[in-house]
Amino acid sequence: MEDFADRYGSRFVKLVDSRATGKEFEFDQVLLMPTAAGYRALVEQAKVEIKPRIMKYLSGEWSQGAIENLSFFAMAVAVYARSVSNPPLTIDVGKVLLRTVTFCNRRCANRKSSGGGCRLAMNREDHYLPKCVKIPRDVSAILGCLKRYIATGKATSCQDAASVHEAMSVKVDPGSDFTPATSC
Repeated sequence: MEDFADRYGSRFVKLVDSRATGKEFEFDQVLLMPTAAGYRALVEQAKVEIKPRIMKYLSGEWSQGAIENLSFFAMAVAVYARSVSNPPLTIDVGKVLLRTVTFCNRRCANRKSSGGGCRLAMNREDHYLPKCVKIPRDVSAILGCLKRYIATGKATSCQDAASVHEAMSVKVDPGSDFTPATSC
């Protein structure tokens, strides 16, 4: 079986934080996710950029694993926004996580259907990453651009495509004289 990297070239894309730290973060084009080294680097950079007061609050609300799971994507979006996006944008990773935890707390603390919210469903005080976590709207738009960047390996305009699927779709035009070899 032919390897993906042999057939299509390198399957890893580097996202370089050129306007701030100069660090490189590696992503897998097939999974649209960071590699293990890229994930760890994003989490470590997020710990540096999140203010200690915000981190203390987040640690009281969520487990360390949940904070890491959310901070890697928020940091990746922040790096893309300030280094690749044109014009550059500034995203505060701590504030993104605060908005996410606020939404989750509002939803989970008051949920009565299906046996309660995620805290009650887990039957623990720790708040593990639940399905109810929603990405803030302003960040989700940039997250779509980041996914297109990872998939294509180059910066594309976010306004050109309505979704990631549309950005990566292939248009086929069989021509006007096309007739199928068999009928259905």
